Amino acid sequence: MLALRGGRVLTAGGWSSADLVVDGSSIIATATSGAEVLDISGCVVAPGFVDLHVHAAAGTPVQGERADLAAVAVALARGGVTSFLATAVSAPLDELRSLVRTPAPTAGARCLGVHLEGPWLSSSSAGAQPVQHLRPADVSEALSLVTAGPVRVVTVAPELPGALDLVRALTSRGVRVSLGHSAGSYADAVAAVRAGAGGVTHCFNAMTTLTGREPGLVGAALTEPGLLVEVIADGVHVHPASVRALHAARGPAGVAFVSDCVDGCAPAGVLVRDGDVLRLPDGTLAGSALGLAEAVRNAVGWGISLEDALTMASLTPARSLGLDVSLVPGRRADVVVLDEDLRVRHVLVAGVLQ
Repeated sequence: MLALRGGRVLTAGGWSSADLVVDGSSIIATATSGAEVLDISGCVVAPGFVDLHVHAAAGTPVQGERADLAAVAVALARGGVTSFLATAVSAPLDELRSLVRTPAPTAGARCLGVHLEGPWLSSSSAGAQPVQHLRPADVSEALSLVTAGPVRVVTVAPELPGALDLVRALTSRGVRVSLGHSAGSYADAVAAVRAGAGGVTHCFNAMTTLTGREPGLVGAALTEPGLLVEVIADGVHVHPASVRALHAARGPAGVAFVSDCVDGCAPAGVLVRDGDVLRLPDGTLAGSALGLAEAVRNAVGWGISLEDALTMASLTPARSLGLDVSLVPGRRADVVVLDEDLRVRHVLVAGVLQ
């Protein structure tokens, strides 16, 4: 039994100064005598981060010849992520199927399944996606991957011919469809939402933007009820003011911080490191080297409350997958402890210190 003592704990009802007590893999109400005490005075205690969109960690990708999902899980846990979706870029179907069939790691962050970021995307809004692997919307093709393993999220460009049928087929099988890498109109996005799409992938990036006469996919992200909207809060992919605008429009329950980390996804020279982002040699943004703890620090520095920033890194993405990671008795003990500078000090995954 372990009692975390002296910190501020983000609970379902707000902040608490009570001990957070862990017994085995679960949070319990009170400690009995003999509990080991971990002094976390001055720290913040929050539900472990949940990354819905991560391609790599610590130089190791989740797919391809150098894939090592177990190493990714361990590296993510060190950064405060306790659950994640292994996210694939567009690739040959056999490669995607291999990722979907990979057994979940037994150590480190919990892999909740797979996010297929493509291959049913727009070639004109591909960003750093490999254009040669993009494919027309195909229901049978998509379902062949869904039946192969735990696909939880699929990113789709809503304007593709057949995209609405694809959205309906996926959502009817419990897969959340997120709209992204799109050159489509606001009307295209709304039609996909009406067909069942429930999210937007890395909002503001690789999509049609908001203008006075054409709101684009960004306009739908800001206004359509019920969407879960991803954002990369590194200050480069998205301007801090745009992150604040998204937060103001949707609230912390409608926005999920994601890393979109691609650090290690490609051989040297294919992606160029530029601070906390990676680019193609021509300068195109390819993804980040961001961790979710950094996203929380950034957001707080931009004027978003700490409670909201932590919610967007943990509770909100978890709820999009039907999970409740609140720090209340009976819940799984997935916990991150941040110091006064909001840097990761301790992480527990199912009650185990990482």
